[in-house]
Amino acid sequence: MKILLVCAGGMSTSLIVEKMKKEIEKRKIEDIKVDANTIEELEQVIDDYDVVMVGPQIRYKEPYIKNLCAQRGKKYTIIPPAIYGSVDSTKILDLAINLINN
Repeated sequence: MKILLVCAGGMSTSLIVEKMKKEIEKRKIEDIKVDANTIEELEQVIDDYDVVMVGPQIRYKEPYIKNLCAQRGKKYTIIPPAIYGSVDSTKILDLAINLINN
């Protein structure tokens, strides 16, 4: 599974990605890759990913994201602000896994 986190500038999601990579290693999961990018790059990179996880600060872009994901057959979710703000990589990883499995 390939997970993409997107936000406005990619900086806050980059921190989460690093913590998620540590959580993936801790769980000894070998088939999950995670990256971060900006919302502006989403259309160019979305085909490389299975799940798009959206930073809550760009929730206003959800109509665009929802439409793009539907066109490309990708799942997405807005990361809840409390989880995002606390940089809870465990819960964010679980959210992605649950999303792809449903």
